[in-house]
Amino acid sequence: MGRSRHGCALWGFFFLLSFIQGLADRYPELYEEPDGDVSQHQINFGKKWGEYSTVASLAGENILKFDKVVKKPLEECLLYLAYLSDKQLTEKLLHKESMQKYKHR
Repeated sequence: MGRSRHGCALWGFFFLLSFIQGLADRYPELYEEPDGDVSQHQINFGKKWGEYSTVASLAGENILKFDKVVKKPLEECLLYLAYLSDKQLTEKLLHKESMQKYKHR
């Protein structure tokens, strides 16, 4: 017995949700809510620009490179973004630690 058009659409929807959840599990630094020093302005910017800002970041803010970025495999882009996120967090924590040491002198 064949599937109805709605059955295929529903199956596709659940497949997509499963795929996105898998990405969120593999790259939590990109999909989890940030904690700490996030302002409402940053949240609003993220809501407004979302994936466009991601493409701009991967293209080094160079619009001439946007086409190259969007043709890259998704996992390659996500892995690089996860690396950048971890690197930024580590640098922030190291800076915070050094400031704490400086304050205690």
